[in-house]
Amino acid sequence: MYRVACTRREASCILGNFFKELSDECLDCQQHPRDELTLVTTNGLTLTGEAYMVITGHSAFTGEPATVKLTDYGFEFYGDIAEINRIREARCVSYGGAVNSPKESPEIH
Repeated sequence: MYRVACTRREASCILGNFFKELSDECLDCQQHPRDELTLVTTNGLTLTGEAYMVITGHSAFTGEPATVKLTDYGFEFYGDIAEINRIREARCVSYGGAVNSPKESPEIH
């Protein structure tokens, strides 16, 4: 288990790009409040709020199962932390990373 410190908006970015069952929020991320989690499934279901939850799904990179437990400081990650680190390094200019989202970046896949 790894602890990842971040805001809810940043968690939305990281998790939206990590889980293949979720869509990334790259186009709308700056419109969301800093302390609100916003996740959209690939089928269009939108989850928003500040609630704690556990998310179980599969890595968009490897297909391996992973679990995230949202916390007051960010989230606990049960999986390969190298994948989360790659997302954090490749994020848009809003967070100081690359311009492409991880799902669009060929060097990450």
